[in-house]
Amino acid sequence: MKNKILILLTIFLGLSNTSNAQEVIKTLGSLPGAIDSPESTLYYYYKDTNNLLDKFTGTWLYDDGIHYFKISFSKKEHVKSNAGKNYIDELVCEYLYKENNITIYNTYGINSNINDYLANHISGSNVIGNKVKLRYNEPPITSCARYKSGQLTLNYIANTIPELIWAREYDKVFGVNNICDDGSIKDMSDFLIPENMTLIKQ
Repeated sequence: MKNKILILLTIFLGLSNTSNAQEVIKTLGSLPGAIDSPESTLYYYYKDTNNLLDKFTGTWLYDDGIHYFKISFSKKEHVKSNAGKNYIDELVCEYLYKENNITIYNTYGINSNINDYLANHISGSNVIGNKVKLRYNEPPITSCARYKSGQLTLNYIANTIPELIWAREYDKVFGVNNICDDGSIKDMSDFLIPENMTLIKQ
């Protein structure tokens, strides 16, 4: 019996070591190489070794008296890429959006899906200098998903009190059709969060 347990433990440790040996760490922002091919037994982990994402983390606020938007970014490490088998460090978030003091979205607390791949519909790690580009969507109001998706650019301004310049643009429609799995129509409405804002670090 002891021999069987020892053999199983040896096999398990051997598989673990093999798995670890197959990961190739690359600096976040570097380009993929030949081993990204599906046939390769290796995979990349695009790690934020230079802490490029750190300046975007924390809580940021925009309030013009009508639109109130608070967002908290954090860095999630070793996230499996949506495409392929690679891993990456990326920004994820939770947020609260109000119009005229009426809550439109609140993804904090019990509403948070920060561990989900889409991380409250805004996430990513395409960082160049003081800018990062993120995938952008908003929670649907009437159905399973919004039909639209977009791209968000955050520009970090290192003032005495740091600022984030928020600029969103439409990128594409979400998916190839506008029908949910249950047969209902996807939410065709426009995004509600303002497309251009200057957020202040809290």
